[in-house]
Amino acid sequence: MAESIDEEGKKLSPESTGQAFGEVIRDYTPHPDASWRSGKPDYLLVNRTFFDHRSLEHEVGSLEHVVSKLIKNWAVEAHNVADVHLWKTMDINKFQAALNGGCPVLAQQMSDLGSCNLFLGQTKEYNCRLHSFETAQKVFRTAFPMGFAWECLEVFSGPPTVVFKWRHFGK
Repeated sequence: MAESIDEEGKKLSPESTGQAFGEVIRDYTPHPDASWRSGKPDYLLVNRTFFDHRSLEHEVGSLEHVVSKLIKNWAVEAHNVADVHLWKTMDINKFQAALNGGCPVLAQQMSDLGSCNLFLGQTKEYNCRLHSFETAQKVFRTAFPMGFAWECLEVFSGPPTVVFKWRHFGK
């Protein structure tokens, strides 16, 4: 059940933005009409994992820093705001995501199924057909109780088509 977002509930905590760790790595504020899927997100644990284990520290304002913050803000939105028409981090009419040359998916598909299901798909260890958005999130929260952090390693080309190398890591 989606939870309405009041004025106070719009702001992520300093622990969730990264400010409490000395660097703002996400600064997402939802659309005024948006609702959280299941309560205000809390990024304390994943931020702790990120700051303790990241391999690079990008200069503020660099393309890598901008891409990092954009992806982290997009992840807040994609995982926590179900209505893609209220997403602010992208033009949903142009958005496509593909992994390793795979079939591109649209924003609505990603919102409905979840990025875990779309990007992992069918493997020996994971069957996306057995999982809803919610159960996939539960699987990953159980597998990575300290969070599944994301880091931009290198940007190969800037806008309008951004290509970059990244890594996920967790505990």
